[in-house]
Amino acid sequence: MRAPRIMVLGDSLASGMQDDYTWRWQLAQHFRRTGTPAEFVGPHTGTFSMYEDPVLLALVEGRPVPPGADGDNPMTGPYREGRFEGGHCARPGWTAHAAKASVREHVAANRPDYLLVQLGFNDLAMVGPPEEALRDLSAVVSEARAAAPDVVILVANIAGTTTWGNAWFRETIGDYNAELPATLADLSTPRSPVALVDVRSGFDPDADTYDGIHPNPAGELAMANSFADALLRFGVGRHPLVLPRTRPPELPLAEPTIVAAHSEGDASVRLEWSRVRGASAYRVALRDVTLDQPRQLGPIPVLGDHWVAQGLTTGHVYEFDVASARGERLGPRSEPLRMAAGL
Repeated sequence: MRAPRIMVLGDSLASGMQDDYTWRWQLAQHFRRTGTPAEFVGPHTGTFSMYEDPVLLALVEGRPVPPGADGDNPMTGPYREGRFEGGHCARPGWTAHAAKASVREHVAANRPDYLLVQLGFNDLAMVGPPEEALRDLSAVVSEARAAAPDVVILVANIAGTTTWGNAWFRETIGDYNAELPATLADLSTPRSPVALVDVRSGFDPDADTYDGIHPNPAGELAMANSFADALLRFGVGRHPLVLPRTRPPELPLAEPTIVAAHSEGDASVRLEWSRVRGASAYRVALRDVTLDQPRQLGPIPVLGDHWVAQGLTTGHVYEFDVASARGERLGPRSEPLRMAAGL
């Protein structure tokens, strides 16, 4: 008897960022430890790497954003430990609204027996109200079945957030989660069951995320536990996933080093720095030494290993420093670097 084929279809909560474990990895490790045959399938193998993202690179460098598929992240980022054995179909920013257009193709190519769906947050944030998100989710189910009529579809509710967005947005998450079970029950058939994965009940958006949305190592384990329980109900797995007694730690954020700096044009300076493992962004600060101004932290995190400071005064000396970040947590600042703009 062959191992069941499992495909994860999701957004950044499922794809993870470079240096994350991801709940997918934790689920696969649980199956390996308990001797559960399982094959993870999908078009991607890695995590989302901000360093390799064509859109982020264009934004950081002030270039036009590449259109269409040219802007797709290659999804080849590293994991915190080892690598993910198999594939997945998750990427940051994805919505059910977008996934319904390609899920049939991905299911046809990868032939999963189980489709694990974690979508919805971005639909509510960027597309429309819960009713529209649920219609698009229903379309995802229909399109998946068009390629695999017997596929079992396990759909996660939204883990939620207590800090991101406004109160109205957070209320829509509650509305979506309240309406989701009835929608899934209506979609379920004996041939192709559709069931809820209750991620929300076992997840604390404050303690289990590093930025109010994305799971930290403890949150990844909590999500893996929810999906393991759902799969166990369908006969995949031999034992429940046992959560550790102590919370797994985050990676400590190291001090980056500014490795290069040069002028670009009359009023710009390009900085490059070493990559810090576990960083989800960097914060750049500068001060005008010539005018003896105070240090100013840039208002927007930089998602990459370089940045162009623009709008400087030609001939003025500026002092720069960089710190790694993961959500609101900042690592130590780099040694400052001084440079004259436009010279």
